[in-house]
Amino acid sequence: MRKTKILLLAGTVLPAFAIMAPAMAQGARSDAPIVLAQGADREERGGGGERRQERQERQEQRQERRQERQEQRQERAAPAERPASSERAAPAERATPSQRATPAERPTPSERAAPAERATPSERATPAERATPSERAAPAERATPSDRAQPRDDGQGDRQQRMREQRQQERQEQRQERRQDAGGAGQQDDRQDRLREMREQRQKDRQGQTQDQPTDAQPDRRDQMREDRKQERPDAQQDRRDRLQDMRDDRKEKREDAQEKREDRQEKREDARDQRQDDRQQDRVDRLKDRNQSLEDRIRDERKDARDDRDRLNDKIDRLKDQRKERRDGDRIIITEPGGRTIIRDGNRTIIRRDETARFRIGIDSRNIREERRNGEIRTVVTRPDGSRVVTVTDEDGRLIRRVREYRGQEYVLIDNRPRGGRGGVFVTLDIAPPRISIPRERYIVDADSASADDIEEAFTAPPVARLERSYSLDEIRQSEPLRQHVRSVDLDSIVFDTGSWEVRDDQIKKLENVGIAMEDAVKKDPKTVFMIEGHTDAVGSDDDNLSLSDRRAESVAEVLTKYFDIPAENLTTQGYGEQYLKVQTDGAEERNRRVTVRNITPLLSSSN
Repeated sequence: MRKTKILLLAGTVLPAFAIMAPAMAQGARSDAPIVLAQGADREERGGGGERRQERQERQEQRQERRQERQEQRQERAAPAERPASSERAAPAERATPSQRATPAERPTPSERAAPAERATPSERATPAERATPSERAAPAERATPSDRAQPRDDGQGDRQQRMREQRQQERQEQRQERRQDAGGAGQQDDRQDRLREMREQRQKDRQGQTQDQPTDAQPDRRDQMREDRKQERPDAQQDRRDRLQDMRDDRKEKREDAQEKREDRQEKREDARDQRQDDRQQDRVDRLKDRNQSLEDRIRDERKDARDDRDRLNDKIDRLKDQRKERRDGDRIIITEPGGRTIIRDGNRTIIRRDETARFRIGIDSRNIREERRNGEIRTVVTRPDGSRVVTVTDEDGRLIRRVREYRGQEYVLIDNRPRGGRGGVFVTLDIAPPRISIPRERYIVDADSASADDIEEAFTAPPVARLERSYSLDEIRQSEPLRQHVRSVDLDSIVFDTGSWEVRDDQIKKLENVGIAMEDAVKKDPKTVFMIEGHTDAVGSDDDNLSLSDRRAESVAEVLTKYFDIPAENLTTQGYGEQYLKVQTDGAEERNRRVTVRNITPLLSSSN
């Protein structure tokens, strides 16, 4: 009876809780939105206005997307209201509580057949006395579902009880017989019999509980539970969809957060790069400012001491005409000038040579300069105050063969001008086509007056504009214009010389600042860098005068770069071309043809390193 009451109580309370759960859950929720604490905005960085504005817009868009996702989650968090228990369709066939059998109408345990009244084993019907199959109730006589709701007849219940007890008594007798036959080995059978008895007792208890409960209460509870499951199934599916959507949103948000972190790192790298570029630009400006003051002070002091030097003021090409000496060597005409400069003319080809060691002697004590002659070669060694030595090897005619810098036990071969492939002599013939230029002309031929410092630096550090088959000697580079065109150049058109003079005036030195600083930086990055300084004139005047004048002007610019900038003399080489390569094709006076051109010929040079 107690178990029956517990089952009835559970069957009544659990559905009530299931009905009240949505209302309780709805009351526990709050319609107030969930507010997430957001991190403080990044401080605005200086510089790069447009790029920083784009970054800020991207951050605002990401913030809006996050807010939208949060609102969607809040909307999904509020489940649809379930219908109240009064609105659910009640089963039409369910019996009302008043129609169900009350506990008073059910047979009490005292009214059931007592164990004493049950038939003993001797009184049980023998197999012959048992009802035959024909005597059993036909299917038509079985209780209908409407009759099942009424309590069972006491006589029928007693009969079933006696039959069960009879079967149980028979099984006990069989067990006793097996135990006697088995003897000492019956312990295992006893354990199995006990287990079987326990199972049978549990089965009888369940059957008794089922018989004690009203028949119509069981379908009612099953229908109620089934209805509750139907109501809960959509909610469970919606909850599962919400969880899946939340998981997708979380993954999406993590991906977006990772993307934002990558963008932040990229922004930091860009900011750092911009900062480095700004610092480099500021450092360059500071260097220029300091160098300007230094240049002005040095120029003022040096020119003050040299004002009375009339030889410097009379550096005119006209003075050289009377001092030239001309001689003939076969078909060649050789013209020598003061200072070790020689013009060689062979047919329609003309070249000029100079003393390759003259620039190294400037500012060096004569005791630190040593010359040696070995096997037809002149070896000139110049020792500097820092301990470095510059070794220049030339032949008897003054042609440069090799230039080396020795410093702290290391040897840097800057120029190796020995003939290649058996091609020697004064004039070199090189069959090479001009390169095809695919970059803008202002980046290929840079105007130093209008170009920025970065453009000049790019021209000096860029690789050749076309592929080269091999490296070349200095003579091949000097005598082949198509070969020189494989590297970019910087034109100094604004350098103004007095008529017939090769001296760089004081007011022209400042125009070399951007070029000098770019060359200085290139040499610091690679100590073996070699620059060629070319001198050009217009077509006014004789060929010999223009050739000599252009060569001397190129050498004067090289001296200024070494003197006022930190560019070693051995990293520079000069060559004059006169009016051979006019920038503007005209026979008249043209300032753009009177120019100095600077190239980084390191990619073209041969080296034994």
